[in-house]
Amino acid sequence: MLQARARSRARRHDRRAVGVFHEVAAAADPRRPRPSGRGGLHPGRGSEDPWRAGRGLTVRDRLVHGTGYWAWRAAAVLAQRLPAWVSYRAAIAGGEMAYLLWPKRRRIAKENLAVVLARPPQDVEVARIARRSFRNFAKYLVEIMRFPRLRMDELQRMVAIDPRSWSNLRAAREHGRGVIFVSLHFGNFEMGGARIADEMPLNVIADELENQRLMDLLVTNRAHKNVHILTPEGSVKRVLQALRRNEMVGLLMDLGPRAKELDHVQATFFGEPTSFPTIAANLARVSGAPIVVAAVTRERDNTFRGVALPPIFVERTRQTARDIEHATQAIVHGLEQFVRGDPDQWYIFRPMWPVPERAD
Repeated sequence: MLQARARSRARRHDRRAVGVFHEVAAAADPRRPRPSGRGGLHPGRGSEDPWRAGRGLTVRDRLVHGTGYWAWRAAAVLAQRLPAWVSYRAAIAGGEMAYLLWPKRRRIAKENLAVVLARPPQDVEVARIARRSFRNFAKYLVEIMRFPRLRMDELQRMVAIDPRSWSNLRAAREHGRGVIFVSLHFGNFEMGGARIADEMPLNVIADELENQRLMDLLVTNRAHKNVHILTPEGSVKRVLQALRRNEMVGLLMDLGPRAKELDHVQATFFGEPTSFPTIAANLARVSGAPIVVAAVTRERDNTFRGVALPPIFVERTRQTARDIEHATQAIVHGLEQFVRGDPDQWYIFRPMWPVPERAD
């Protein structure tokens, strides 16, 4: 029953995201049929929306969501009041426990990192990197809890962006069509986004959490750092408006085979084909905005280094599919650079490549 509930929640998330991706793809290629309904994203709001209608929570769901919300609030209070070194040690211990007690995610992480490292999943080095990935992810969670209390001067001290990266971002923005900021679940993308948003307005496309109270809290915390979250409901119009205002629009692209639920293409990632969503390339083709692939890497002292690669411009020829495919592959090459340099900072606990069928 728990697995059925989890699958149901995942399907609801995918359906919301599908609307966004299909609407952007339809705008990029006028020959594509648009989704029906008002606004194009969904078949309409309110009772006409099949995955919002009757979305009432059960008593059990309310209890689980309430417990999760208050557990997060309590942990955040501790993380904000304890010295950073204490919080980080607790995070390392928590990451170790998760690695040892979460066999499914441990196996998935090893299978993904085995491709990155070109070693078998059972290799000792693969296990070492996977373990560090769990630790780094736990540190990331602690930093998100501490995030609301960070002053801008502390953020500037913690996240260094080299002059070349600033130059790449500013050069992209000089075109006046906005910037599409692409990254992956790596390092601390939240801190990096807030650091950039101090100079350039940033809007991030992110799916809603099932736990609405926790979602509202996280959205508010980010808004205080000039990072505005655009949920899939009605986001295409707001995304294009943000680009017209010459703002940045950010999104994460490492969805793996789950991208097949969305508009996607096959791209080569670490020598193996897998699916990547085409929303960034489609948005760029529609708006004329350049794409900047970027990531924020953790240093040994738990400060961060932000790196932004040179802008990618999407061609607009009569061969729409080819334009989108080439641009998406260029994005993937950029993402690969970051993961190759620091594989233990990639938080990929879902399959990234198609899982081969196991013989019975």
